[in-house]
Amino acid sequence: MNQKNQVVNAADLRPVTQEDITRVLGPYCLIRLDNGDEAFYINGHFIECADAALNDPPVSEIAKLSARAADAFLHCIDLAVPEDEDWCWNDIVEQLARKAPTSEVCGTVTVTCSEVKGRGVHFCNHPLLSGHNDNLWFPVGEHESWSEAVERILVMNGLAEKLLTLKPLNEGDTGNFRATYSRTIIL
Repeated sequence: MNQKNQVVNAADLRPVTQEDITRVLGPYCLIRLDNGDEAFYINGHFIECADAALNDPPVSEIAKLSARAADAFLHCIDLAVPEDEDWCWNDIVEQLARKAPTSEVCGTVTVTCSEVKGRGVHFCNHPLLSGHNDNLWFPVGEHESWSEAVERILVMNGLAEKLLTLKPLNEGDTGNFRATYSRTIIL
């Protein structure tokens, strides 16, 4: 294998999330291979498949009826059979997600850092990280900086790949910050 192929293959190994797969496949998706095999996915989750060599009944009708019942579009993808003899449907959808166009997006959130009852970080007005009663605090290690803690929490919860900046909301403010983070999404 030459070095150029090694670089391309390393790029193919970026993590693929369920959200990436859902974005590529859409709400309802039928994948057909040129040998007649089919697979049906709803919201990126595998539902059923048919193996043409075993004369399995096709899943295309189930896919069409499911999408129609939900008043949704059925995304159909026609592909060649993978070269690897040990392929599985998950391999195919991961490759589709990896080859999809991506973009880096940035987000911001206000965070409060406090040492009143131990070291902790609170995310203000965030649908996931604020908690259902808007009083969820994440513990911060004794030797961990506020930036390291905020990045760890954002990455751990799948909201970011990295923290770009953590700036005080007001000059001289040591407790309230604007966190700017980034992540790569599939378009």
